[in-house]
Amino acid sequence: MTPPKRAPVLRKALAVCSLAAACAAHGCQAGVLADGEGWISQAGSHLRTVYDQGQDRLFLTGYAWHDPRTYTAAKLAKLNSHAWGFGGARRLVDPDGNEEMVYAMIFSDSHRNAEPVVGYAKQWIWRPEDGPISLGAGYTAGLTSRADILNNIPFPIALPLVSLGVGPVRLYGTYLPKVNNKLNNGNVAFFFASFRFG
Repeated sequence: MTPPKRAPVLRKALAVCSLAAACAAHGCQAGVLADGEGWISQAGSHLRTVYDQGQDRLFLTGYAWHDPRTYTAAKLAKLNSHAWGFGGARRLVDPDGNEEMVYAMIFSDSHRNAEPVVGYAKQWIWRPEDGPISLGAGYTAGLTSRADILNNIPFPIALPLVSLGVGPVRLYGTYLPKVNNKLNNGNVAFFFASFRFG
């Protein structure tokens, strides 16, 4: 028995995420949005456009940095910095060279549990002197679930996103800030890379 190909699976996962947003928007139109053209509907339609017109990207995750000023030495010794995982995206570049993505990924979190994320990302891209290197800054928003937060019940996230690109490879970084003054939480930087394929 041959293993299933990954690309169709990733495409299906991304399609489900995009269609779920569009279907949720359609339901809101009937119950809440009297004019039928609310921002939720527009957002769902836009996600579908990014998916339909975007190009395939492969994600590989790999590193999570935990701020040593935020965690005790004993806690740091137990945390996982090797956030290995993978995922896929549909990436759309606009006429100005800026990018949007719908994506899905799964990786090993700080406690070595599997953490899935589905979401949308927008970045404004700057290319110094039209060279091969490009820099990006923007945001990502989506859904994730964690065993140590809400017992794996999905919850929304919104985070900053920066990137450095060279040719078909792009390195991304995001930052999860502290949400309170207690020790052993927050101030985590997470890094992953994307590759053009297909």
